[in-house]
Amino acid sequence: MSGFFSSLQPINTIASLTIQEGVKTRLIPLVLGLLFVGVLLSSFAGTLAVTESREIQSALLGSFLRLAGVLVLCLFVLNSQVREYHDKGLELILALPVPRSHYFFGKLAGHASLAFLMVLSFAATLLFYAPADQVFIWSVSLFFELLIVVALSLFCLFTFNQVPAAFTVVFAIYLLSRVMTSLILVGQGPIMPQQVVVNWVMNQMMWALSFLLPGLDRFTQSRWLAYGGAAADDLLFVVGQGTIYLLFLGGAALIDLYRKSV
Repeated sequence: MSGFFSSLQPINTIASLTIQEGVKTRLIPLVLGLLFVGVLLSSFAGTLAVTESREIQSALLGSFLRLAGVLVLCLFVLNSQVREYHDKGLELILALPVPRSHYFFGKLAGHASLAFLMVLSFAATLLFYAPADQVFIWSVSLFFELLIVVALSLFCLFTFNQVPAAFTVVFAIYLLSRVMTSLILVGQGPIMPQQVVVNWVMNQMMWALSFLLPGLDRFTQSRWLAYGGAAADDLLFVVGQGTIYLLFLGGAALIDLYRKSV
């Protein structure tokens, strides 16, 4: 048992260093600033609303915090990894007699801890606008959504080694995952001629992509905060699909990491 815990020591060390980096780069004040901006925007929208001001405030705040959390965490992960490349920190760690998987899981655990703290602060704020049970399901869903973004960011940066290319791919996949269901419905709508070969090919391509991409359109829905309706089925879907894509992206990132030469 002691040997098992000692083997986890490199993972704990890398995770703690990642958390310290988040503190030193002022990630926490940035998150608090985003919370302040989100509350101001939702309050302003609530004052303009004639009816359902609370619903508008909670939905707007939830949408703002979800998008802000994804962008901030993605950029932090990418910049953190690029900084390690430039400082030769990654080469030093990979040269040590430690499995490369420990490095990946340490970084993943560190970024996941920062994502958890971010979600916790968001949930504490949303409790003033929405019921506690809906905020809980929304927060769990956002946590798994952020975990998918973290794993995807690590995989893309291991592959491209550049922030612009990695961020573009991450954001494109995230955006497609959010709107793919809507694109499929539009493609099969009555205004689209189904007999045209080009439209049929596009529909088939979108169907194929929908099976490969995570169903993020069912994650972290703002209507849960505004009107409720989130249930155990939604939570089960989020946890199940989030776990599947974490395993898939983690395996792909490890393959790229083991292919790197020191």
